[in-house]
Amino acid sequence: MNKIIAFFLLLALAACSSEQTEPAKKAATAEPPMAKQLPMSQTPSKPAFTSISPLTAQKLIADKTDLLILDTRTTREIVTNGTIAGAQQTSLRTIFQNELTIPKETPILVICAVGGRSYAAGKIMVKHGFKEIYNLSGGLDKWKAAKLPVVYPK
Repeated sequence: MNKIIAFFLLLALAACSSEQTEPAKKAATAEPPMAKQLPMSQTPSKPAFTSISPLTAQKLIADKTDLLILDTRTTREIVTNGTIAGAQQTSLRTIFQNELTIPKETPILVICAVGGRSYAAGKIMVKHGFKEIYNLSGGLDKWKAAKLPVVYPK
């Protein structure tokens, strides 16, 4: 009698174990799911704010014809130390109070003396909805140290 009970227990265990492994077998042999496509609005994109080196900035200026260069320094600083050709002066107050009249899609390179003011200004611009902001890392000091061209307004 014990042999009969042992036989049925063994049979029941074998039946249970094959049922439990069947889904695992199916999962192992099933084709992998297709990669989930994200809607365009959710696709990963480049960050809105990037700090870049002077050489990268020089290349950006050459490549992006619609790039706007904003100089956040004072008139005295610009006259004394020069600026990048084509740069437009703007105050930090204008940026912080979101008073810029520039389309939000315009790519912008923000510059200052050593990179601190332009970094803060760029971060605020992104919060105000600007889509493509570049900060000149090290500012005009590093630009000049790289022996890149500077203009002195009169």
